[in-house]
Amino acid sequence: TVNKTIVFDELFSNTSGTTINIDWNEGNKQTITLAHNVTTVNFTDPAGIASFVLVINQDGTGSRTITGWPASVKWPGGTAPTLSTPAGSVDTISCLFDGTNYLCQTGLDFQ
Repeated sequence: TVNKTIVFDELFSNTSGTTINIDWNEGNKQTITLAHNVTTVNFTDPAGIASFVLVINQDGTGSRTITGWPASVKWPGGTAPTLSTPAGSVDTISCLFDGTNYLCQTGLDFQ
């Protein structure tokens, strides 16, 4: 048996690709710098109810998009946000995982 300790005081960095795998057991604050258009995002669910923040950075090229959110991600009004696309843009996604779904909202274009 492998015991994992969730780190709640560090920002865990993810690797960009056309598919992004976010393992929320790695930490409740994570970041990704987009260097690709992302067509699939996969979440590994945590062991229980929790809150999470994903910081999304555009690379030096910008214009990167994310289109493939998991079905378990629910947005206000049922529509995923349009992320900021200028090079160097920073957006955040905050989610409450209720044990089944991620109830998420965004903060866009931090400057």
